[in-house]
Amino acid sequence: MKKLLFVLLTVGLLQGCTSAPPAQENPPVTQPQTPAQSETPAPAPSQTPAEQQPAEQPETKETVYANDIFRNVTVKKTGEDTFEVKGQAQVFEAVVNYVVEDGHNELAQGFFQTSAGAPEWGDFTQTVKVKKAEPNSTLMLILFEASAKDGSRRMELIIPLPEK
Repeated sequence: MKKLLFVLLTVGLLQGCTSAPPAQENPPVTQPQTPAQSETPAPAPSQTPAEQQPAEQPETKETVYANDIFRNVTVKKTGEDTFEVKGQAQVFEAVVNYVVEDGHNELAQGFFQTSAGAPEWGDFTQTVKVKKAEPNSTLMLILFEASAKDGSRRMELIIPLPEK
């Protein structure tokens, strides 16, 4: 009797586990539409030359550089041999060191202060003036933190200086 009851319970259990749930109607799948699919552009109204506006100049996109201790760093050429460096740094005693080199020689070096020292992020804007030694060389700005232990460069951020 116990065997029969065991067999019936096992069979009932197996049927309950293997039965499929009632079929559900799958909702239709919709794909997101891209702007080109959703709308067609309306034709521009014709204008006389006096009504036409000048074409907008495309924005020049600045490259933003970052690593663990520098963020939002941008470089813009402001003069023949002058560059403006902006960004934020999280450095010891708010001091950022820099070197400009052409791959062979150090052409300029120095340091500047940020608005706050680590662990805060300090803002900085620095003008760097450097002249190329060779006309076909590429100048590289290297931002870094000097190690308090031995003065070595920590967390270098290497940025190619723009030609234009």
